[in-house]
Amino acid sequence: MNIEGIISSAHDGQIMYLVPRPHPTPETVDSTYITNGTFFFSIPADSGIYDLTISRQADAYVQRLLIIAEEGTLHANMGTNSSSSGTPLNNQLQHWKEQMETTAKETTLLSLKINKNKENDIVTTTLKEQWDSICQNFNDSTFYLIKQNMNPLGGYLFITLENIFNEQQINELKKLGIDKWKPAP
Repeated sequence: MNIEGIISSAHDGQIMYLVPRPHPTPETVDSTYITNGTFFFSIPADSGIYDLTISRQADAYVQRLLIIAEEGTLHANMGTNSSSSGTPLNNQLQHWKEQMETTAKETTLLSLKINKNKENDIVTTTLKEQWDSICQNFNDSTFYLIKQNMNPLGGYLFITLENIFNEQQINELKKLGIDKWKPAP
């Protein structure tokens, strides 16, 4: 897998890291210098899960980016809202990331409205129902993403987000063999 990344040239000379998940060690972390607003990695397409992240000395916030190593070329655009495209699983992961970010924005706004209207039970009940519905839609979407990806990606997402699933969903994923893909501690 080739990872072709772009980032603001203001970060030239800083280090971009490729960090394996969920248990990185100094020996397993790869790095490269940012030059002319670009960076490049070439790694085995072994279905490994990685974070792309910039050195802590960065002058401006750069959102880390979760990726999966699969055959092809991944285009990573790093910034305050990092994104990727170019390979099937990473395209799915990017779509899910966008859903997660939208869900977070919507539920935050609803929480503010709930707090603002806490004296009105009818309004807060309606807002809480909307909040629950948005969360349930995201949970269902995450469940189906994992169910479609009974591989290291699904395993990583499962151990990261297991607490959002109900008992029936957890049991269904375990019956399908998700435990096989959960990374060893």
